[in-house]
Amino acid sequence: MWRKAVCSIPPYRPFSSSAATDIPTLYSFLQPSIFALKPNDQSKQPQDSTNSQTKTLTEEQKTTLQTTLEKSLLTHNTDEAWKSFKSLTICCTFPNKPLTNSLITHLSSLQDTQNLKRAFASVIFVIEKDPKLLSFETVTTLLSSMNFANTAAPAFALIKCMFKNRYFVPFGLWGNMLVDVSRKSGSLVAFLRVFEECCRIAIDEKLNYMKPDLAACNAALECCCCELESVSDAEKVVATMSVLGVWPDESSFGFLSYLFALKGLEKKIDELEKLMVEFGFSNKRVFFNSLIGGYVKSGKIDSVSTTVLRSLREGNGKEWIFSDETHCEVVKGYLQNGAMKSLASLIIEAQKLESPMLEVDKSFGYGIISACINLGLADKAHSILDEMNAQSGSVGLGVYVPILKAYSKEHRTAEATQLVMDIGNSGLQLDAGMYDMLIEVSMTSQDFQSAFTLFRDMRDARILDLKGSYLTIMTGLMENQRPELMAAFLDEVVEDPRIEVKTHDWNSIIHAFCKAGRLEDARRTFRRMTFLQFEPNDQTYLSLINGYVTAEKYFSVLMLWNEIKRKFSGGKEKGINFDHNLVDAFLYALVKGGFFDAVMQVVEKSQEMKIFVDKWSCTCNMFFIQNPLSMSPLPAAIFISILFLLPQLHKVCSSSPAAGRTIPTRGTCNSTCGAIPVMFPFGTGFGCGHPYFARYVKCNAGTLQFSTGTGIYPVSSIDYPTSTIVVADPFMSTCSSMQNSGSFSLDRTSPFTLTGSNIFVLLGCSTTSPVFDPSEDLCDTGSGSRVCSGLYSCKGVTGIGLPQNAPTSTCCVYDSLMGIGSGYSLDLPKLQCSSYTSIFEFGDEGDPMKWKFGISLQYNDSYYTPACKNCETSGGLCGFSGLDESFSCICRDGVNTTTNCFGHGYTWSGAWEPKIQTKTSIGVFLLWWIYLQV
Repeated sequence: MWRKAVCSIPPYRPFSSSAATDIPTLYSFLQPSIFALKPNDQSKQPQDSTNSQTKTLTEEQKTTLQTTLEKSLLTHNTDEAWKSFKSLTICCTFPNKPLTNSLITHLSSLQDTQNLKRAFASVIFVIEKDPKLLSFETVTTLLSSMNFANTAAPAFALIKCMFKNRYFVPFGLWGNMLVDVSRKSGSLVAFLRVFEECCRIAIDEKLNYMKPDLAACNAALECCCCELESVSDAEKVVATMSVLGVWPDESSFGFLSYLFALKGLEKKIDELEKLMVEFGFSNKRVFFNSLIGGYVKSGKIDSVSTTVLRSLREGNGKEWIFSDETHCEVVKGYLQNGAMKSLASLIIEAQKLESPMLEVDKSFGYGIISACINLGLADKAHSILDEMNAQSGSVGLGVYVPILKAYSKEHRTAEATQLVMDIGNSGLQLDAGMYDMLIEVSMTSQDFQSAFTLFRDMRDARILDLKGSYLTIMTGLMENQRPELMAAFLDEVVEDPRIEVKTHDWNSIIHAFCKAGRLEDARRTFRRMTFLQFEPNDQTYLSLINGYVTAEKYFSVLMLWNEIKRKFSGGKEKGINFDHNLVDAFLYALVKGGFFDAVMQVVEKSQEMKIFVDKWSCTCNMFFIQNPLSMSPLPAAIFISILFLLPQLHKVCSSSPAAGRTIPTRGTCNSTCGAIPVMFPFGTGFGCGHPYFARYVKCNAGTLQFSTGTGIYPVSSIDYPTSTIVVADPFMSTCSSMQNSGSFSLDRTSPFTLTGSNIFVLLGCSTTSPVFDPSEDLCDTGSGSRVCSGLYSCKGVTGIGLPQNAPTSTCCVYDSLMGIGSGYSLDLPKLQCSSYTSIFEFGDEGDPMKWKFGISLQYNDSYYTPACKNCETSGGLCGFSGLDESFSCICRDGVNTTTNCFGHGYTWSGAWEPKIQTKTSIGVFLLWWIYLQV
């Protein structure tokens, strides 16, 4: 067709009067409100207007107005600049070229209607009066703003003004913007007229820079083919392209093929296809998609089927991929013609031609069924599937998958499961990703039976990757507090080599049973776990101990201790981390149960393993000394046992292991603990620092430790200038390692408060957790959502039984009023969460591995006195001594004074510890003596 294009342009067709009006009218309608000066007195408006038209400006006035205009632009005083510009132009005077262009550019950039009108009127006025003042860049800036504001009519009016006044801006600077605004506003017909005029100017005036490019030619061709549906107009555009030397592309042939198919011009279609070969276009995707569109619009359903099958045949079943738009057009065309059976037959025939290696989502059947669903015709999609089965045709995965996705989106899990069974019976197999999606939706909908059925089918299909769905089911059952289903599911899959069952899976079930008070089920799970040779660890025993203590079954705790003791004696303690948490749990339970022989066994074992049982000291004080009246009377034998037990317990609770001690037996104070400098009010041993802080912070085996009612935590750092310390809970989760955590509390009477930089995050929470109560509003759902997604992207999240990048619905950035002030309590069992973490600094907010995890605490620094300062100046360390804990300056020669260390030696020591121990023992005995008398 381009070969036979005529060598002359068709007769010039001028702009129609409907496209735009005369130029004077274009800006004259702006004069009353914008372009003309606004009079101060409305009654004098005609006179002021007349005077303004005849008034001339002196050179001094012109200079003043230009200066004012320039300063106004620099200060962005738009109204003042516009007023100065009007004062100049109303007297037929223009500012210099740079200033004129700066004003118009400034008005165009403001992107509001008022100033866009001002810029438009200014450009029209300048083009008519003195176009040399206007630069090309200024015009393109204004057209760009019009394109952004989607104002097509002024844009076309501006181009007409340019043509009328022979102000020719190169087409490449404005053509694409005009095409863009034409498409957005549906004004391609108006663009066609501009295109014709521009081509005439380029040829008649021999101005190559006014020649439209290929994109503009295609826009004009699209208008002729798709909007006007005119073969003659389309051929004129083709002829013009031939004269201009613009070569067509696939889109050019696509527009023409649509038009010829619509008009039924089969010979022209054949000619067009041959011409594509001559131009070297081997990819006919656009051509065939356009043909199908034309046939659909003309209602030629048979031609649609023929074209679809031909395209698949020529592409060997894998090359031709139809667009989503084409699929939608085919669906609407067949359904409007009542040809659902024909559409089902077309899908069956298309499947025969498609390559077996073709991806499911690129098949013709997938496209058609997806189009039905996207058009809101899901019922038609089911009808097409039923019709294919009725015709005994092969139904490929491409037909099933979109329906499965629709079921999943609508949470129709039972129907999706049944469809999966049908797919399996037909000999087809879904991939692991589809199973994972359906199982996750089933668990979210609490349709556990469907999830189990899908997982069994997944196993029967011999899919290797089962880990994701396994974790989804276990996590969902844990969140919904269904330990009995967890136990049954685990028992079913435990022997499958594709599933890696670990001890923490059994621990999750045992913990859930204990939490629900179902101790017999917990014991049964524990026995099943050991029978299958899964080694219990410290978390297993901690869950059981907590459950037994809650139910006051202390004898069962004794049995657990005997079991652990046998393992240690037989050298089978592998997997058990016998740390202070487990020791504390055993001691607390055994003391409450009155099993004091076992208590001493635990104490001896802790000494043997060099475990500093500081928390046990708190337990002793709370249970035996602080609340004696709350206890029932004890038998004499037990009481005598306690009296003999107390000195030994006091020795264990008040001392650390011998190896690596930083505090000598005589209580020497040091200025460091490990690598951490220790300064007042902190101390490294008994009698060091301030007595108020010595209860909470002490040095043990080279590690500075912070003690609360929920545990002992190592101190990571101390910042003395800001009075803050950072403590780290070893069981707290981090990005690299997550695990079931204990609770955390901060005593209300302690000299410590949480700093505002702490971000507490609860992980693995049940959906029934009180933190998700909308009336409580305890979770930060704003920026907290980014923190949760960051943590759940960590690989360590698998440690709490969640898959990486799991949904953040189980995560809560905790924002509780309980955290304000010195008191703070984070009770994980009560909050129904598996773990917690605290972030006190974001190194790189986008990389959780660079976040700093720990609990930042502010301490009260008001205890520093002049006496302490005097002591430190003399080379001593501030401490305390005596029952009244009075101030003492600890010197290097072992002398403790109440003032300073001037004149003393260089050996630090202390001499009050035996005295204090003696007084403490006496005090404990006296308290128990009073208790007996009561």
